[in-house]
Amino acid sequence: DKGNFLGASLKDGDRVVIVEDVTTSGKSIDETYPKLKAAADVDVKGLIVSLNRMEVGKGGVKSAQDEIQERYGFPVASIVSMKDVREALTGTLITPELDKALDAYYAQYGAKE
Repeated sequence: DKGNFLGASLKDGDRVVIVEDVTTSGKSIDETYPKLKAAADVDVKGLIVSLNRMEVGKGGVKSAQDEIQERYGFPVASIVSMKDVREALTGTLITPELDKALDAYYAQYGAKE
């Protein structure tokens, strides 16, 4: 959220992996990538996301994560997805009522692919 670069100072030719906490629409990478490229001529090797919310991207069909990969040409990987979270927590922290609400939410905002 703060747009900070962590690690060594960037210089031309550096290989960089971007790490984000969550991917929703892809807005944050659209803000981060130009800042990285403006700081130095870096080679972005990929994006690692802690949680993929599995929501539709700006194009309205594909997941934001798939759109990012196509737009920038580097691999995108998530540690866990909302599907993983739901599977792990259904029946304990995710009640049938909450599960139904999540189904409705993802019917509206979830990626179709």
